[in-house]
Parts: sequence; C-alpha cells; structure tokens
Amino acid sequence: MCAVSPTLLDRIDDARSEQPFTDLADFTRRTGAPTDALEALATAGAFAGFDHSRREALWAAGALRDARPDKLPGVVTGAEAPTLPGMHEAEEIAADLWATGLSTARHPTELVRTELAARGIVTAEALRELPDRSVVDVAGVVTHRQQPSTSKGVIFLNLEDETGLVNVICSREVWAHHRRIARSAGALMVRGRLERSDGVVNIVADRLEPLALSGRTSSRDFR
Repeated sequence: MCAVSPTLLDRIDDARSEQPFTDLADFTRRTGAPTDALEALATAGAFAGFDHSRREALWAAGALRDARPDKLPGVVTGAEAPTLPGMHEAEEIAADLWATGLSTARHPTELVRTELAARGIVTAEALRELPDRSVVDVAGVVTHRQQPSTSKGVIFLNLEDETGLVNVICSREVWAHHRRIARSAGALMVRGRLERSDGVVNIVADRLEPLALSGRTSSRDFR
C-alpha cells in the first residue's frame, strides 16, 4: 500500500476549499503533490472527476512532475495519454488495495468464491450456523497477526472475507510447521476445529495454505 501523507491531504482540502480543481495539472500545481502520491491517487481512481481513467491518470502523473506551485500554468507537456484500455474488475480491486489498502468495489475473495466453495471452504458468515467442534475450512485476507506476551507462543490471526472476519488460533507447533507461509502470505486458507464460546467463534488451526488473490494485501503484524 502506498499512503498519501496527512500533510498532503490537508493541502488538498485547503486548496479545494479555496477553489475547485479544474484539471489534473491544476490539482498538482496547487497541492504540490509528489509523483508517487499522484500515482497512488491515480491508481485508486481519485481523478475520475477529471474524465481520466486510472491508466490515463497514471500516464499523466509522470509528466506532471513539472506542474509545481512555482511554475506557470500550461508548461506541462506529454500529459495527454493515448487511448488506453480500461481496467477490468479484478485489476481495479488490485489497484485499490495497492493504493489505499481497501476497496469500495467487491472484496477480493468474492472473485474466487466459486472455486473456494467447490473446495468446501465456508464463509465467515456461515461459521455462525455450524456446530461446535466441527472441522472446517475457511479463507480470507490476513488483516492481523498477533502474539501477545502472555500467549505462551500461540499466534492469533484474523482473516477477512466478503462476509466478515474469522478468528484463527495457531499453536506454537502449527505456526512453526507453516512458519514461512504463515508469516508472509497476504491471504490464507485454513483448516481447523471450530470452537464456540459465549457467542465468539474461533478456528483452532491444523493446516495453513496460501490463497492467491488479485492485488497486494497487507496486514497489521504483531502490534
């Protein structure tokens, strides 16, 4: 994920409150947004209001390095993109995840739900209806990895699919056996035993496998 700094966001709000942006060059000159931030915003579709597709805005971002507050308007050349194909849905979701860490479109697991269902992998929502101590398969984007100081080596994972969150408990032995995948995969498939207590559902993991999804995902690890 490529973040846009809070300082830049404040500059954008201040400039927009003074006068609406007329085009991408005007936005760049008045906000002083650096090229990497322009690319992140373009990738996220932030410039659709200027009639730029994501790819067209990305093309323009490099040329707009010369559109700065100390430069006169109209000096930028090469910002007009040739006709470029639009992104398909999976590409747009991947772009959203890279640029902002989330997507307002469909969740990445929705795009592979048919394949997951064929493997018997259930959704977070479906876990609520399954009996205690069932052996289940779940899958999702890894949102957190945590190892509290009092956990005696137990690792807690949170997976997210299109229906909600799944709490996963990994014993010291399971974590050690799947350590490379468990630490690095952005999304996982997990087989384990469902444990239900006071309305809270956990999956005690027996096996972890990587799940291939469109786009890069990131998690909050060991915080």
